[in-house]
Amino acid sequence: MTTKTIFEIVFFIMILLAITWFMSHGDKARRKRFLGRVELSPDEFYQQYYESSELPKEQVIEILNNIARALAIPAVVLRPTDRFTEELASEPGWEYDDGLGLLEWEVYSLLRKKGSKLQSDIKNIDDYIRCIIALGKVEPKCCTKGLIIAGSSVLRKPNKLFK
Repeated sequence: MTTKTIFEIVFFIMILLAITWFMSHGDKARRKRFLGRVELSPDEFYQQYYESSELPKEQVIEILNNIARALAIPAVVLRPTDRFTEELASEPGWEYDDGLGLLEWEVYSLLRKKGSKLQSDIKNIDDYIRCIIALGKVEPKCCTKGLIIAGSSVLRKPNKLFK
Protein backbone atom coordinates (compact mmCIF):
# COMPACT_ATOMS: atom_id res chain seq x y z
CA MET A 1 0.00 0.00 0.00
CA THR A 2 1.12 3.45 -0.80
CA THR A 3 0.98 6.39 1.54
CA LYS A 4 -1.71 7.94 -0.65
CA THR A 5 -3.92 4.84 -0.35
CA ILE A 6 -3.54 4.76 3.43
CA PHE A 7 -4.41 8.45 3.61
CA GLU A 8 -7.52 7.89 1.47
CA ILE A 9 -8.67 5.00 3.68
CA VAL A 10 -8.16 7.01 6.89
CA PHE A 11 -9.94 10.00 5.36
CA PHE A 12 -12.88 7.80 4.27
CA ILE A 13 -13.18 6.29 7.78
CA MET A 14 -13.14 9.76 9.35
CA ILE A 15 -15.94 10.87 7.02
CA LEU A 16 -18.02 7.80 7.93
CA LEU A 17 -17.50 8.44 11.64
CA ALA A 18 -18.48 12.09 11.24
CA ILE A 19 -21.66 11.14 9.37
CA THR A 20 -22.56 8.55 12.00
CA TRP A 21 -22.09 11.07 14.81
CA PHE A 22 -24.02 13.71 12.90
CA MET A 23 -26.98 11.41 12.23
CA SER A 24 -27.30 10.24 15.85
CA HIS A 25 -26.70 13.53 17.67
CA GLY A 26 -30.24 14.94 17.43
CA ASP A 27 -31.87 11.72 18.68
CA LYS A 28 -29.46 11.42 21.60
CA ALA A 29 -30.19 14.96 22.74
CA ARG A 30 -33.94 14.29 22.73
CA ARG A 31 -33.53 10.97 24.60
CA LYS A 32 -31.61 12.78 27.36
CA ARG A 33 -34.84 14.59 28.28
CA PHE A 34 -36.28 11.27 29.45
CA LEU A 35 -33.40 10.09 31.62
CA GLY A 36 -34.59 9.03 35.05
CA ARG A 37 -38.23 8.66 34.00
CA VAL A 38 -39.95 5.58 35.38
CA GLU A 39 -40.40 2.97 32.67
CA LEU A 40 -43.85 1.55 31.92
CA SER A 41 -44.44 -1.55 29.83
CA PRO A 42 -47.02 -1.14 27.04
CA ASP A 43 -49.61 -2.97 29.20
CA GLU A 44 -48.88 -0.71 32.17
CA PHE A 45 -49.09 2.35 29.92
CA TYR A 46 -52.52 1.29 28.69
CA GLN A 47 -53.79 0.34 32.17
CA GLN A 48 -52.61 3.56 33.75
CA TYR A 49 -53.79 5.99 31.07
CA TYR A 50 -56.36 4.40 28.75
CA GLU A 51 -58.11 1.46 30.40
CA SER A 52 -61.24 3.48 31.17
CA SER A 53 -61.24 5.24 27.79
CA GLU A 54 -62.78 2.48 25.63
CA LEU A 55 -59.94 2.95 23.14
CA PRO A 56 -58.72 -0.40 21.74
CA LYS A 57 -55.65 -1.57 23.65
CA GLU A 58 -53.90 -3.00 20.58
CA GLN A 59 -54.28 0.23 18.63
CA VAL A 60 -53.11 2.42 21.52
CA ILE A 61 -49.99 0.29 21.96
CA GLU A 62 -49.30 0.14 18.20
CA ILE A 63 -49.56 3.92 17.90
CA LEU A 64 -47.32 4.38 20.94
CA ASN A 65 -44.75 2.07 19.35
CA ASN A 66 -44.99 3.98 16.03
CA ILE A 67 -44.28 7.23 17.88
CA ALA A 68 -41.35 5.66 19.72
CA ARG A 69 -39.81 4.30 16.49
CA ALA A 70 -40.30 7.55 14.60
CA LEU A 71 -38.70 9.63 17.35
CA ALA A 72 -36.04 7.07 18.36
CA ILE A 73 -37.22 7.20 21.98
CA PRO A 74 -38.00 4.03 23.93
CA ALA A 75 -41.77 3.58 24.23
CA VAL A 76 -41.39 2.71 27.92
CA VAL A 77 -40.59 6.34 28.80
CA LEU A 78 -43.30 8.03 26.76
CA ARG A 79 -46.43 9.45 28.40
CA PRO A 80 -49.71 10.77 26.96
CA THR A 81 -48.91 14.26 28.25
CA ASP A 82 -45.57 14.50 26.38
CA ARG A 83 -45.93 17.51 24.10
CA PHE A 84 -44.62 17.58 20.55
CA THR A 85 -43.39 21.15 20.99
CA GLU A 86 -41.63 20.54 24.30
CA GLU A 87 -40.58 17.08 25.47
CA LEU A 88 -40.71 15.54 21.97
CA ALA A 89 -39.49 18.57 20.02
CA SER A 90 -36.50 18.23 17.73
CA GLU A 91 -33.27 19.89 18.70
CA PRO A 92 -32.67 23.26 17.01
CA GLY A 93 -31.02 22.62 13.67
CA TRP A 94 -32.37 19.05 13.40
CA GLU A 95 -35.92 19.88 12.27
CA TYR A 96 -35.37 18.54 8.74
CA ASP A 97 -34.02 15.19 9.93
CA ASP A 98 -36.63 14.34 12.51
CA GLY A 99 -39.26 11.66 13.01
CA LEU A 100 -41.94 14.22 13.79
CA GLY A 101 -42.28 14.70 10.04
CA LEU A 102 -43.27 11.06 9.63
CA LEU A 103 -45.92 11.33 12.35
CA GLU A 104 -47.26 14.48 10.76
CA TRP A 105 -47.34 12.78 7.36
CA GLU A 106 -49.31 9.87 8.83
CA VAL A 107 -52.05 12.20 10.12
CA TYR A 108 -52.24 14.17 6.86
CA SER A 109 -52.34 10.92 4.88
CA LEU A 110 -55.26 9.59 6.92
CA LEU A 111 -57.06 12.94 6.72
CA ARG A 112 -56.66 12.96 2.95
CA LYS A 113 -57.94 9.36 2.62
CA LYS A 114 -60.99 10.20 4.75
CA GLY A 115 -61.59 13.55 3.10
CA SER A 116 -61.54 15.11 6.57
CA LYS A 117 -60.05 18.13 8.22
CA LEU A 118 -58.26 18.21 11.54
CA GLN A 119 -60.81 19.07 14.22
CA SER A 120 -58.32 20.33 16.81
CA ASP A 121 -54.59 20.84 17.29
CA ILE A 122 -52.46 17.86 18.17
CA LYS A 123 -50.46 19.00 21.17
CA ASN A 124 -49.34 15.76 22.82
CA ILE A 125 -49.19 11.99 22.49
CA ASP A 126 -52.74 11.60 23.82
CA ASP A 127 -54.12 13.94 21.13
CA TYR A 128 -52.18 12.02 18.48
CA ILE A 129 -53.40 8.60 19.66
CA ARG A 130 -57.02 9.74 19.77
CA CYS A 131 -56.75 11.42 16.35
CA ILE A 132 -55.23 8.37 14.64
CA ILE A 133 -57.82 6.02 16.18
CA ALA A 134 -60.67 8.38 15.23
CA LEU A 135 -59.39 8.51 11.63
CA GLY A 136 -59.37 4.76 11.21
CA LYS A 137 -57.19 1.71 10.92
CA VAL A 138 -53.62 1.90 12.22
CA GLU A 139 -51.10 0.75 9.64
CA PRO A 140 -47.49 0.24 10.75
CA LYS A 141 -45.17 2.68 9.01
CA CYS A 142 -41.52 2.30 8.19
CA CYS A 143 -39.87 4.71 10.56
CA THR A 144 -36.48 5.42 9.07
CA LYS A 145 -34.76 8.71 8.64
CA GLY A 146 -34.19 7.94 4.96
CA LEU A 147 -37.91 7.60 4.35
CA ILE A 148 -38.58 10.97 5.91
CA ILE A 149 -35.99 12.68 3.75
CA ALA A 150 -36.87 10.78 0.57
CA GLY A 151 -40.60 11.26 1.19
CA SER A 152 -40.31 15.04 1.36
CA SER A 153 -41.29 16.43 -2.00
CA VAL A 154 -41.00 20.01 -0.81
CA LEU A 155 -38.30 21.23 1.51
CA ARG A 156 -40.15 23.00 4.28
CA LYS A 157 -39.84 23.32 7.98
CA PRO A 158 -41.67 20.27 9.34
CA ASN A 159 -43.94 19.96 12.32
CA LYS A 160 -46.61 22.46 11.26
CA LEU A 161 -49.28 20.07 12.48
CA PHE A 162 -48.05 19.83 16.07
CA LYS A 163 -48.79 23.00 18.00
